[in-house]
Amino acid sequence: MSGYSVLASYYDRLMTDFDYDGYLKVLDSELKGTEGVDLCCGSGRITIALAKRGKKMTGVDISAEMLGEAAKNSREAGVIPLFVQSDIADFAPPHKLDFATCVCDGLNYVPQKKLAAVFSAVADCLKSGAKFVFDLSSEYKLKKIIGNNVFFEDHDDLTYLWANETFSGGVRMELTFFILGEDGKYTKLTEEHTQYAHKREDVEKALDGKFAFRAFDFATTGEVNAKTVRILWVCERK
Repeated sequence: MSGYSVLASYYDRLMTDFDYDGYLKVLDSELKGTEGVDLCCGSGRITIALAKRGKKMTGVDISAEMLGEAAKNSREAGVIPLFVQSDIADFAPPHKLDFATCVCDGLNYVPQKKLAAVFSAVADCLKSGAKFVFDLSSEYKLKKIIGNNVFFEDHDDLTYLWANETFSGGVRMELTFFILGEDGKYTKLTEEHTQYAHKREDVEKALDGKFAFRAFDFATTGEVNAKTVRILWVCERK
């Protein structure tokens, strides 16, 4: 199956190690204006949090299953962002926006050859001076921590295996789910993901000319180093 066709239903349960609160502190300090877009919005955690802060939000994702989870989560939260199914390189709002975000590895799903086009599309969405905040899992994380390893979680109703294999440009991931049904039997489902390992210099070359930018280690807020796991970029539209 394609990416997120199964994982969407369990994404929030399995993503307990991501520091959403820390990320929102960065966004609260950086984002100005009232209207923005959350690219690769997934289950809508950031879209919804910003909407609850009074922002007029659009969430964009290519996965219909993830957008279904985002819509359900937004109804439960009592906010109504606009959710749009689109490749982020093709998203074009009807007018310029005040900010954009892309949280939790979204751009690791973009091949290197497409990265500059994505940044150009984001730049076209934004007003001059607008902020674009995004992160990437580092090359170190994808190739040394995730790559060529197997991880698993075992819950009462779900067992989840995550097998990874590196290639020259990143890591291929095979996810296997054993889901307990009402009849007491398990159903086995699989899906595949590919994440691309972007070198910092390639990211900044793709940003150059469109954005002024700074990058830092998300975990420490200090300088990026050889063992940084997640790099956060704060960019300003030129």
